[in-house]
Amino acid sequence: MALSTAGRRVRAVAWPHADVRLLLGVVLVVVALVGGLSLWSQMRVTEPVVVAARAIPSGHVIAADDLALAEARLEGPLAGLAIGEGERPAIIGQTAAGPIPAGAMIVRPDLGAGPVVAPGEVAITVPVEVNAVFPGLRRGDHVGVFATSEQGRPQSLTTPLLDRAIVYDVSLEASRVSLGGSGANEGRITNVTILVPSDQAERVTHSLVNGRLTLVLVASEPGR
Repeated sequence: MALSTAGRRVRAVAWPHADVRLLLGVVLVVVALVGGLSLWSQMRVTEPVVVAARAIPSGHVIAADDLALAEARLEGPLAGLAIGEGERPAIIGQTAAGPIPAGAMIVRPDLGAGPVVAPGEVAITVPVEVNAVFPGLRRGDHVGVFATSEQGRPQSLTTPLLDRAIVYDVSLEASRVSLGGSGANEGRITNVTILVPSDQAERVTHSLVNGRLTLVLVASEPGR
């Protein structure tokens, strides 16, 4: 009788039988939770990339104040096209191959090589009046340079100064630069900087100060 009572007490305190399916379900829930947290953490990983601080027109020479930094999550091909914070100084002085909207990430295809000031050359900036130059003029285009003296007088005379000069930079009126990312320069051209041989710089500068310079688009030299 005593043994029977002891047996019942042992059975009363024995651990309940574990349900294998319940344990498996708990394990799967934990694994899913850990995986979800890991994926969420990866999606939050960002890095600083270079973006346009303002709308950049096609052909514009990139300056330091044209650039800003923003955090972005890069994956796939975009990771190889984006320009990181460490490469920011290297793109200053390069040319925008096309229009870049304000705030847009700058990627490598957006940039192109442009003319540089070579030994024996100087860069001279020519102010441009409204509708006085081809509105689609871009860096790298070739222009002829004409000088007009005594403008508005009977003795006024226009003479050719340079048969050909390379456009080094095109400046647009800031308030009219397109913010929509269209394919054309919609801002009015205000200044054009051209590359001039050093031995012609004095003559061009004299004509610029004492008269008016007109720039006309000409065909590029073969092979250039």
